[in-house]
This record gives sequence, C-alpha cells and structure tokens, in this order.
Amino acid sequence: MALPPPDPQFVLRGTSAAVHALRFSCGSQEPDIPILFSGSENGFIHVWNLKTHRVDTALDGHGRKSVYCVETMGSKDRLLSQGRDQRICLWDLAEGRTAVTDSVFTENVGFCRCSLLKLAEGRWLMAMAAKALEEVQVLELPSKTSVCTLKPEVGAKLGMPMCLKLWQ
Repeated sequence: MALPPPDPQFVLRGTSAAVHALRFSCGSQEPDIPILFSGSENGFIHVWNLKTHRVDTALDGHGRKSVYCVETMGSKDRLLSQGRDQRICLWDLAEGRTAVTDSVFTENVGFCRCSLLKLAEGRWLMAMAAKALEEVQVLELPSKTSVCTLKPEVGAKLGMPMCLKLWQ
C-alpha cells in the first residue's frame, strides 16, 4: 500500500481565486530568498516571498481575465505573463514597479502558452499561437518584429497548437 503524502511545510494564502500558473525564481541578488510567481483565474499575478510565506506584490495587468502563463526573463525583475484577455504582457519589476511596460496582442483565444528562447542579453524569441487556428507566429523581443509564421502544408488538417516549446 502506498504511503500518504507528507504534510505541507506551509500553505501560501492570499489569492482569492484558483491558481493557473506557477514560476519559481531563485537567481537574485539575495539567493537565500527564492520568489514564486503565481498567475490566477482572477487576472492577478502574485509575487510570493518564500522566506516570509507572504505576497510581496500583486500585479494586475490582464483586466480580471485568467492568467495561464508566467515566465521570468533572465531575472526576477523581468517577467512575461499571458492571459485570457488575448495579451502577453511584459513587466519590469525593478525598483518596486508594478505596471505593464509592453504587451503583444495574440489574436488567439486558445489555451496554448507561449514559449521563450533567449538569444542574447536582452533579446528573446517568442513563439505563440497565431490568429489562424493552425499557425504559430515567432516574434523577436523586445522589438516585437515578426521572425516567421509556421504554417502547415496546404490541405493538412492538423488542428490548433496546444503546446509550444522553442529550443536551440
């Protein structure tokens, strides 16, 4: 017979909605204080201090629409979030800032999370589901320049993308 799961060490309380996305960030100036980002159904992103077990900041950039993807971009101060409001938001959290610095309108209402690939310091490739149901669009960030659009062969009925991963 299987053993029961262990009791939790602590419970994070503070969101008033279901959590749809999590991202840990352990690389910071204070390596002994890891941070957890959580994206919620109510559109908030909570920044958790895992030393105090409390929310440091609550970010609101998706108009109360569910957040289903949260990614760090090289440090705990640069963040990307994707929500059901059809926007991918870029955040700069340095020096206590909490506003969206830039965003990309996705024109897609599916649940496919975008994917990031670091090219160089401050430059990223981002793949996301495109407006046409079967296509994937690749952008260069921060310029938001279209690199390419991946389209299936003519006549192929592959359906919409459900999961993306860029790798090198």
